[in-house]
Amino acid sequence: MVRYTTAEMTDDPHYLDWVEAVVSGVEEGIKTDHAYVVKIDNWFGKRWLGFSGKALGAVGVRKRKLTLPPFIPSRVVSQHRFWDAGTHCGRRRRLHEWQRSGENLQRYAETLLPAAHAFWYSGRSASNDRASFMAYVSMPDGHWPWYVGLQRKEEWRVVECVGIGVPELEGFVRRGIEQPRNTDGK
Repeated sequence: MVRYTTAEMTDDPHYLDWVEAVVSGVEEGIKTDHAYVVKIDNWFGKRWLGFSGKALGAVGVRKRKLTLPPFIPSRVVSQHRFWDAGTHCGRRRRLHEWQRSGENLQRYAETLLPAAHAFWYSGRSASNDRASFMAYVSMPDGHWPWYVGLQRKEEWRVVECVGIGVPELEGFVRRGIEQPRNTDGK
């Protein structure tokens, strides 16, 4: 099994293990052609879920038709794309591009992520007491968007779920933990 994240000094390994379990669990439970895994530089809030961008440079917009969250490229630490066989296929198409804010309003998930899952997770989890994870899971009738907020006391725990219930999330985590893992990236 492939490893979806790459640990850096600023990452908490227990949080990355949780991210690995969720991504693996979704990939195992809901098959797609490929998946994107994007690391964002720091924590991000639930407002990013379904956020489309800004109109006139100031007014926040959420469209009915799901768009990619408009993270500016300088916040993107890494992006990897994986094919259904678990192979890493490099960077190819960037999900987050430098462009005018209004252009983000036309970056529809169904167009840019056909038959693909996309996952975003927060960086700097070693120094923060909170972390975030967001998914656009490809389903037959469109993408299923959800967000999870985590907090660390002694260990990481889920403190907020938007668009997904805790039982569903725990099911993905369990399924992902049960998957054999090869840490050399193959």
